[in-house]
Amino acid sequence: MTEKADGKARIVRLGQILRIFMEKEKVSSTWLSRQFQTTPRTIQRDLLLLKKSGFPLHEIRKGIYQLHKDLVRNLEVFDDTELALVVALKNIVGQLGRPFQTAAGNILDHLYDCVKSMPVFVKIDDAVPLDSALLNRILQAILKKRTVSFQYAAPHGSHAVNLEPYRVVYFSGFWYLIGNEPSTGILKRYALDKIENFKSSRQCFTAIPSDLDDVLRQSANIWFTEDANIEITVHIDARVSDYFKRRKMYPTQEIKEERPDGSLVVTFRVGNYEAIRDILKSWIPHFVILEPEDFRVSMLNDIKGWVEKQEQQSCLDNISF
Repeated sequence: MTEKADGKARIVRLGQILRIFMEKEKVSSTWLSRQFQTTPRTIQRDLLLLKKSGFPLHEIRKGIYQLHKDLVRNLEVFDDTELALVVALKNIVGQLGRPFQTAAGNILDHLYDCVKSMPVFVKIDDAVPLDSALLNRILQAILKKRTVSFQYAAPHGSHAVNLEPYRVVYFSGFWYLIGNEPSTGILKRYALDKIENFKSSRQCFTAIPSDLDDVLRQSANIWFTEDANIEITVHIDARVSDYFKRRKMYPTQEIKEERPDGSLVVTFRVGNYEAIRDILKSWIPHFVILEPEDFRVSMLNDIKGWVEKQEQQSCLDNISF
């Protein structure tokens, strides 16, 4: 790893360590060493840098540390990346002397107040808990273009996976590892919380596909493919058409026709039906699938199956009375 990349990784780790101290009453340096897959000496240097940067971190007994949270204002409003930046800034101004430390402290206090009083609220769904140590190992494998292996806890049983790792992505509250399966040449996706026994090999792969990020940007969920060669045409009722005019419900959405009654004919280009299935279900009963027919039949069967389950449950409820 280059000196620049090593420095960046350290700053990110410092932000994550600070987050851990904010969430826990006390933390051992040994536990941090295992968590971040690094040496105890490296962790000791990290903790010393945090203290020198002005964070009220104290060793309450040998190897056990505590952050005096009453002396730290509102750091919980920042995410890990922002915390890493706060650490870097405090470290830099600390080297410039007391006047700069005081000025920086005042600016950070002002930022805390602004963030807490911000008149904008954005609701982001909670994500599946992320194993930061696993994430760091995956990111290192991607950066070094190393093939990896792991056990994957699939619904029908655990199985071994060999993969060229390309990207870690976040969709709808879940984290995934995206990569190529060398044995089939198929682009696969794996939920990070189901990955076990992750190992990085010494074998390298050539390159990450240059169009992968474009493919990800053109998807609204994890059901993406490199070729969005299926076109789905839908008639949208006038009662909800305004939503589709104001916002694309799927990145490839196109309005083909606005009818006099206010309804719309809309198309979506997808790589497979799963990419759009649940999105359309959320708009029942305000749309009709015009084509392709096999997708219309598939959606209809889904809905019929759901109706049958509801009817069966109603019968059971009546019997219980």
